[in-house]
Amino acid sequence: MNSESTILLIGVGGAGSAMARGVRRAFGEGLRYLLVDTDASTGREGEPFVLLGGGRLAGHGAGGDTVAASLSAEESASSLDQHIEGVRLAVVVTALGGGTGGGATSEIVKHLDSLGIPVVVFATTPFTFEGEDRLRNARGVMSQVSEFAASTFFMPLNDLVAGEDNMAEALKRAVDTLASAVTLFWRLVGKPGYIRLDVERLRKLVKGAGRGRFAVATANGEHRADKIVVSLTQSPFLAFGSSPVRSILCGILAGDDLRLSEVGKIAGGLQTAFGEKSVFELATVNDEATFSGRISVVAMLFEAGFAPRPEADASPFALSAEDRKPQPSRPSRRAAKNPLSQGPQGRGRFNNVAPTIWHGMDLDTPTYLRQGITLEF
Repeated sequence: MNSESTILLIGVGGAGSAMARGVRRAFGEGLRYLLVDTDASTGREGEPFVLLGGGRLAGHGAGGDTVAASLSAEESASSLDQHIEGVRLAVVVTALGGGTGGGATSEIVKHLDSLGIPVVVFATTPFTFEGEDRLRNARGVMSQVSEFAASTFFMPLNDLVAGEDNMAEALKRAVDTLASAVTLFWRLVGKPGYIRLDVERLRKLVKGAGRGRFAVATANGEHRADKIVVSLTQSPFLAFGSSPVRSILCGILAGDDLRLSEVGKIAGGLQTAFGEKSVFELATVNDEATFSGRISVVAMLFEAGFAPRPEADASPFALSAEDRKPQPSRPSRRAAKNPLSQGPQGRGRFNNVAPTIWHGMDLDTPTYLRQGITLEF
């Protein structure tokens, strides 16, 4: 089975499906993908599609009801199993805040995690003008998704459409921007390069990586490497985080004119700006037809808030779809890593109330758990 077929792209909800289609169009053949929604009209002939909550919602969509979407996803999660044979890594694209994306994403991620499939989540969060209810819902889902995803990238729509006035164009730009970024990420794995990022290397990198930051920059002409470094170090997506940077993935996509000095300048600039002591992973893609004369760089920063979960002794991926059965959900990273964790999410007496989120951190979780500190006795 080729490397592309062992990674599955999953679009959740209407916006997530639109993003997944955008990645599929940009990448072309060889990309394995799946669309998931409570609205039957999202599915198109010839596309892999799973309808969530058909018995509950009759294919009419969740109507913005995140609870209905969550229950539908929980009931229909096993419908995904026929599409994940041989999958080593899943990439989920979605929009949080309401509807199917806000309600179903955490259940889908939880189900994939129960099968031993690491999940990378790319999600947009609502515009500030959409109101506190949608923002609060998104924060709650971010916390839930982070419990079961291997790594997460949450991108505010405000930042994705900065400078765009027309509402329709703004939403289209947000979808296109994130789809383009995920496409470049996909090319790092699916295309050959001098320094190859294969599925297994990527899987180990994102396993337990936790909260991440993500940005893309493109430049051509003279001093293009310098332009890339300036663009990334000034990117609003990379500027703020809740924890120090633990590791960096730098993917450089270019034509045959890529110079070693340019690679060194980009890598050194990112390390200097975001963490000279962090683990640094570099990958390159050489595609003359697509990147002739220009360089595109994907930068992924992983924060130091969580320690990786250990790999299971036995991998479920060698099993057939019929034999592979969901296992009881693993405890969260916080609970699994420290004997003092209380409750299934390690939030003690706050376990049954909405989380208090500040800059992406759950403040109801003790500091030593958020920072992955082990207490010795």
